[in-house]
Amino acid sequence: MEKYPLFLDFDSTDSRLSDINLGLSASKLSFPPKQGRFTMKKRVKGTLLLFIAAVMLIVTTAGCAKGNDPVVEKEPASTNGPEATKENTQGESTYPISGGAKLKYWLPLAANTSANFKNLAETEFAKELQARTGVEIEFIHPAAGTENEQFNLMIASGNLPDIIWYNWAAYPGGPDKAISDGVIAKLNDLQSENAPNLSQYLQANPDIDRMVKTDNGSYYSLPFIRGDQKLLVSAGPVIRKDWLDDLGLEVPATMDEWHTMLTTFKEAKGADTPFSPYWNMQSVLSWGTFVGAYGITKGFYTDEGQVKYGPVEPGYKDFLTTMNQWFSEKLLDNNFATLDTKTVDANIMNGKSGATVASAGSGVAKWTTTMEDIDSNFQVVGAPYPVLNKGDQPQFGQYSLPFTGFGAAISANSKNKEVAVKVLDYLYSEEGMRLANFGVEDTSYTLEDGKAVFTDLILENPNKWPISQAMAQYTLSHDMGPFVQNPDIMQTMIPVQGEAVVTWSNTAAEKHFLPPVFVTEEQQGEMAKIMNEVTTYENEMLLKFIMGTESIDNFDKYVEQMKKMGIEKAIGMQQEALERYNNR
Repeated sequence: MEKYPLFLDFDSTDSRLSDINLGLSASKLSFPPKQGRFTMKKRVKGTLLLFIAAVMLIVTTAGCAKGNDPVVEKEPASTNGPEATKENTQGESTYPISGGAKLKYWLPLAANTSANFKNLAETEFAKELQARTGVEIEFIHPAAGTENEQFNLMIASGNLPDIIWYNWAAYPGGPDKAISDGVIAKLNDLQSENAPNLSQYLQANPDIDRMVKTDNGSYYSLPFIRGDQKLLVSAGPVIRKDWLDDLGLEVPATMDEWHTMLTTFKEAKGADTPFSPYWNMQSVLSWGTFVGAYGITKGFYTDEGQVKYGPVEPGYKDFLTTMNQWFSEKLLDNNFATLDTKTVDANIMNGKSGATVASAGSGVAKWTTTMEDIDSNFQVVGAPYPVLNKGDQPQFGQYSLPFTGFGAAISANSKNKEVAVKVLDYLYSEEGMRLANFGVEDTSYTLEDGKAVFTDLILENPNKWPISQAMAQYTLSHDMGPFVQNPDIMQTMIPVQGEAVVTWSNTAAEKHFLPPVFVTEEQQGEMAKIMNEVTTYENEMLLKFIMGTESIDNFDKYVEQMKKMGIEKAIGMQQEALERYNNR
């Protein structure tokens, strides 16, 4: 089985929500009293390293295939240990909760969990949560790959569990529609009366508070929140550093320097495909690589408060012209339209390609650790997002919001609404956040001078599981959930990962990203129709322009066709949505 440092990455292929923001400074996030952050020691290959750097965490990783029942070192769910108490009070809530209620909780099972467990209930995290709160929970998981289908069938049936984990920003008509449809409960009163920990956190973080409610002021879920700026950036340009060193080249900062580097890779290193992008150029577009050099990005963004759509802006023509040139010169992989992650992995590691765009974990860390016993000279480096003029700050780059729409909602017909909210609110308490992020004290982590440090049960797992899978036995921090993610879980980061994220974070992307805005229920159908037509045509023309089957001279005709499809009206609806958001 592959053994990598922990890597939990932002998934750019996920259409859950445009990760967009306006004027939010996540570095200003503050925790309420008693909810201090923990600084952790970094560990690589069993040795704790004092490597303090800005590092990332945005969640998605692939798990290994399930085999025989694992041999695990288990601790009783609620036994001896500093955090195991018979009665524990957090704010106005007292745990365990009396009354004997039982809850049903629908949520997809994360890949890191499903690699070794059939149900979340089998994990030590779930056992500990139930023991501490005193509430039994039945976890219901849709089959992998059928999540959306099963969600729709569940909603249509009307037979709903107490708690539903979902990206409520993706619900047709938005969260307010889910409330008016009688699917989920409006949580304002329930939250103020039964969730003192979450309420306190939101009061301390008004920017987050604005994100997690609707234009009508409705709270609709107990949210997953990335609790630090370090968690919002996880991907960017990656280059073979050993090649740069061999050729006496500096890490490129401008588009011209990128062209020179790729040409040199082709001529001096024999690279068949000097630059190989993932996902039909979507990693380039979605993360603002190259296209950002021309002052735009894919999709909707803001420019001094005005909503724009990148693929109809003049800068998009310049981007397409450059990509067409690279395609013609065979600097851009001519199979870019069909490349998958496995192919790009192979291209980078076997020397067919010298550059790509990738995540710090499933790219940089994986390649580095895989190759260290194969080619000791192999090195990669995270490069800055390129600009046109040396010294300019990149305006765009991969960036994610602290909140993207995912949360645990309470079904409207639940008979245990108050209990459900109280159970979930525990995970926003000081002890609950330690459980969610680090697991069980003196089992999966210890406190050293007040700092949480993972034990060898996680870092040198006796089952030889990858660290992310070991974490899945004791925590939620390997994935998502109703809690505030703590950046200090990244103690297993290797230096090249942290250095890459620091480099990629040097952009102005934050000020251009839209917050989680919603068009009105009346506009929903029209917006969906417009954007379905626009994106289909846009993706079709992207291939044609880059491959040269459509002359770039026809760009103006392409823009006119987008306007006929209604892109200007869609921009207007997004502008209205932004103004409503700003007035929340």
